[in-house]
Amino acid sequence: MTSVTEQLSAAVNQNATMTREGLLERAFSRLFHGLVYAQIWEDPVVDMEALQIQPDDNLVCITSGGCNVLSYLAANPASITAVDLSPAHVMLNKLKLATVQHAPDYATLFAMLVRGDQPTNVLNFDTYAAPFLDAETHRFWNAHTLTGPRKRILARGLYRHGLLGRFIGVVHVIAKLARVDFAPLLAAQSLAEQQAFYEQQIVPLYNSRIIKFLANRRASLFGLGIPPAQYDKLAADAGGDIVAVLQERTRKLFCDFPIKDNYFAWQAAYRGYEPVPRPAVPPI
Repeated sequence: MTSVTEQLSAAVNQNATMTREGLLERAFSRLFHGLVYAQIWEDPVVDMEALQIQPDDNLVCITSGGCNVLSYLAANPASITAVDLSPAHVMLNKLKLATVQHAPDYATLFAMLVRGDQPTNVLNFDTYAAPFLDAETHRFWNAHTLTGPRKRILARGLYRHGLLGRFIGVVHVIAKLARVDFAPLLAAQSLAEQQAFYEQQIVPLYNSRIIKFLANRRASLFGLGIPPAQYDKLAADAGGDIVAVLQERTRKLFCDFPIKDNYFAWQAAYRGYEPVPRPAVPPI
């Protein structure tokens, strides 16, 4: 049986080690030994509409942050086999599944998987999830890291951790320095208001030197899960202008769908799922 390192190398590494491209590829693959996505930006609603999942269907999907796995389960298929190159994603999914199955009420489930940042979540984990985890997963979540037991991220902001969560955090620091305020976007009542926010606050940000400098370096987008080869393909499709690609995707994210239902936009602008009055969350 091949190791995780060997599997990652086969999936990502396309160039010799001692080349610029080879070093970038190996740096990217190394990141997938840990948690990359606490939630994933792939739309399960579109998938479920296309797949038309039936009770006798057996699905195979990428584990990732678990949003799609849990959403597919809501369609009641016969089985789902979830696989991933990152062991941390498998451990996260086992935790989420145990929480869904054994949380005593909606309030606990909401605190654990929607908010992901409540002080009671460590106790909730110990009480409702941990007893139902296999030994390997139990050790993973109780293991000590540089900042304490790993399970404490459930109380410190689950969706602010992992490679993607930290990447979004850096984006927020840059946005704050540029005096970008996401509150008008989150409070928008129409697509026109969302468009106005984008034009007034996001477009100038993309025109700034720091964003252009960072975007034109392949390693800066590792936090989005974009390996070097994919970065090159995206840039090539836009005539070499990766900034234009990122700007268009941000426009679509913030402008094309009502903010009240857009859980992807809430993750980007709020760094979590909407707390009240009705959370915009995947269909889990």
